[in-house]
Amino acid sequence: MNRKSLYRYAILSGISCISLSTSCFAQEVEEGASEPTVATDEIIVTAQRRAQIATDVPISLTTFDSEDIDRQNIKGLDDYFAKSPNVSFISTGARDRKEISIRGVTNQLSTEANPRTSTFGFYIDDFNVSTGTVNPEIVDIERIEVLRGPQGTYFGRNAIGGAINISTNQANPSVYEGEASIAYSSFNTIDTHAVFNAPLVEDVVGLRMVGRYQHSDGNIENINPIGGGNNADYYYGKASLRITPSYDLTLDITGTYTREDVGMREGVPSGVLGDTALAVVFPGIENPQADPDGVGFFPENTDKVNFNRPQSIGTEFYYVTGRAVWERENFTVTSVTGYIHSDQFLEGDIDGSSKDYYYEQKPIERESFSQEVRVQSPDNGSALSWTFGGMYAEDKGELNQFTFTGADNPFGLPADLAITSTLSNGKSESWALFAQGEYEFTDRLSLTLGGRFTHEKVTVTQFNTSNGEINGQVDDSASFDNFSPRATLAYELGYRTNVYVTASRGFKAGGVQINPNLDDTSYDPETLWNYELGFKTQAFDGRLLLNAAAFHMVWSDLQTAFAQAEVDGDDITFFSGIENAASASSTGVEIDATYRIIPGLQIGGAIGYLDAKFDEYENSFVNGEIVDLSGFRMPNSPEWTLSAFGEYDVTLSDDVDAFFRAEWTYRDEIYSSKEALVYDIWPYRVPSFDVVNLRAGFSWQNFSAQVYAENLLDEKYFTNAYEKAFAGGLYVQPSVRNFGARVTVTF
Repeated sequence: MNRKSLYRYAILSGISCISLSTSCFAQEVEEGASEPTVATDEIIVTAQRRAQIATDVPISLTTFDSEDIDRQNIKGLDDYFAKSPNVSFISTGARDRKEISIRGVTNQLSTEANPRTSTFGFYIDDFNVSTGTVNPEIVDIERIEVLRGPQGTYFGRNAIGGAINISTNQANPSVYEGEASIAYSSFNTIDTHAVFNAPLVEDVVGLRMVGRYQHSDGNIENINPIGGGNNADYYYGKASLRITPSYDLTLDITGTYTREDVGMREGVPSGVLGDTALAVVFPGIENPQADPDGVGFFPENTDKVNFNRPQSIGTEFYYVTGRAVWERENFTVTSVTGYIHSDQFLEGDIDGSSKDYYYEQKPIERESFSQEVRVQSPDNGSALSWTFGGMYAEDKGELNQFTFTGADNPFGLPADLAITSTLSNGKSESWALFAQGEYEFTDRLSLTLGGRFTHEKVTVTQFNTSNGEINGQVDDSASFDNFSPRATLAYELGYRTNVYVTASRGFKAGGVQINPNLDDTSYDPETLWNYELGFKTQAFDGRLLLNAAAFHMVWSDLQTAFAQAEVDGDDITFFSGIENAASASSTGVEIDATYRIIPGLQIGGAIGYLDAKFDEYENSFVNGEIVDLSGFRMPNSPEWTLSAFGEYDVTLSDDVDAFFRAEWTYRDEIYSSKEALVYDIWPYRVPSFDVVNLRAGFSWQNFSAQVYAENLLDEKYFTNAYEKAFAGGLYVQPSVRNFGARVTVTF
């Protein structure tokens, strides 16, 4: 066992020892007095579009409230996914370039797909923002809910793997309040935000404004003075109004703006060439190492690249939403209207080499509009509760991609020649009707039935060129219909102790192939059946919170992507498209628990086990060949995901409180792509890793401060291998150790 492992286990053992000794102390106290009652605040969630106690909701979910977000320094999905069982992500070089995996369900299609078809519902205040980002801003948040398994009834056609439901703090027409915060951490990272709330008309109109700015010098240096590093600037602003013109009507209007500018993709060379480099630059050569250009390979090199052109990568988006809630005696009507516009950009050096091989320009523009109306029964204790509603959504995307030759291109072509280009316009229109009802047969036994009918039409127009000549054209559309039901039987074993069994169907729309050279002009929808047995309890006077679920999911027509590049003289042809695997399955177990040993001291953790595989996939296209992937483990599906924590709160004086927290997370190895299943080599096969974090803070009146050490033991890991086109080979985004401090003032 190495020194790092000894430190890691020493920390974890320390948490356990503290917990054990404190528990023994508590028992000694109890010998002379009655057992104290330790109250635990009820966790309220809106996973079923109404406020409910989490233990009463028959859905496998993980929640993070505002205190969790603050104490755990949650800044994005990287942070809260690591603590959710059977949930993971892979990164391809930037904040918004992350792919989510829940129970083995991952979006195996490109984030640049046009239009973009998500695998998860990503909602902020009832509005789906997945068109603009997969990693929205985490500031002034009331609660984050990670729902596992298909959530089609309430979260839409593409929530086949699950949903992330975020609730922000709304404007309050009755109080003046706010906060200001500033943090400083490794790599000269400055992160500051401010929140201000004010009543414009007392008890009738409230205004809330939020602003955030973040700058970082980045953790990767470009040793080439011509190129740039991965310094980053991040801007965020939000303004919201709450209007309550009458006792039964509430209107929320919100506008949000976000921009991220990054100097380059966050990655260093792995020393392995990818498929495109092998086909385009080194045809016939079996996987030579890419030229390190004086920087070396990971893990010896974690912070240097040698790019000969500056890069610019980032995303800019804004969205506007309006939500109206009309509460009547016998029903509640909720209307949610939203519009989001995003611009994603990537330009500059793409080959990752010190030689000027190729560069590109790739702007992607997307916009989405949706309107949902739902009617719900009141929470009046009736045996029957119900919801029904309808939704219309329209998504549009425009992609303009140009790849240019550099002065050192390997084929001796003139510099600045557009050797490939893609001009694409995509659109999807969908409407849906949904309903769900719950009936309580007795005080303990209830049945929930629901379903969603969806109609969707996808249209794509695209032109592909090679060396200025049009070599492909797509102008096609496809339509799909689907009904996804859900049935849940729940039984209350005791106070706040419930068991449930669920059968639910998920649906992900099909689409049009964007490559004109393919025989199939469209690909089929993806469907999934989820069978789940769950148990939830809040026991021992509220000191123990325990959630457990076992599930089995069966896919039909699983959508996967493929790509291949070929060279014929001066012509470079790219083959890419989407194919359907015949069938796949995912079986697993999820357990998470929190135990409050005595007031102020709690421990907890989560365990996720997953067996996700292709059951039948005989004709998969991998690197230009047809291979049989039947029985292979699915990409981005770690077998084990684990986490643990210990937290101690202590009162130092009448108005001074402090906390101490230790965290450990573990993710098993994954295969990053279908190619990984065939080659089974590093870095396609991403190794397992674990991370230890320490945090401490105190609060005094309206002032609080926190210090933290993230990845304390400096674990050298990466989450994914991605291809830096052509000669660049495979790159990995290296881990970092981060020390920081933050101060916050509230009023």
